[in-house]
Amino acid sequence: MNVFDNIRDKVLSLFDNSGWAKWIHEGTMPSYTQEDRKTNIEYSRKTNHCAKCLNINGCCFPKNKMPDYPLHYGCHCKIESVTGINFKAECQIEKFTDYIFNPQINDGKKELFDSWGYGKMDSQWLQTEYCRQAQEKYSSGEFALNKLNDYGQRINIEITIPRKDGKGNVTFLSGWMVYPDGKILLTTPYGDK
Repeated sequence: MNVFDNIRDKVLSLFDNSGWAKWIHEGTMPSYTQEDRKTNIEYSRKTNHCAKCLNINGCCFPKNKMPDYPLHYGCHCKIESVTGINFKAECQIEKFTDYIFNPQINDGKKELFDSWGYGKMDSQWLQTEYCRQAQEKYSSGEFALNKLNDYGQRINIEITIPRKDGKGNVTFLSGWMVYPDGKILLTTPYGDK
């Protein structure tokens, strides 16, 4: 190993990229609801604060899979290592009963789920299974960052469900919004294959 490689390895070791980190926007409270996030957006329009920073305040990410830091010029947020996160995935049943299985919505998703053997009566099982898989994958860092906007950071998580005819499984992307303290909330039950 030459001197350059040795120095590079020492410098890289200073930036341990393992573990989890919490995004901190000091002086403001984390936004635990969609209403909190809307309030933050309105507040950011009246002040010099960034709505994106306000709405990822308190959110947890693996250090190797988080929004760019600093997020923008003059960003005064900080990143803190965190352990003991209580991961939780939540999903409103209406994402299935009133959206996926709504015959009035003509986006092809109902037909896809129908072709896999699922109907409105399966909404409770789908809700439970989505939350189980998403919580497991989020906590192990098995997700992809998606769009970050004023409402917060979205992530994509692969969901796999069995075809009810017994002919294998189907895997597709679902969309989730990251909330503070290890919580994610389903926004899109079916994004794409």
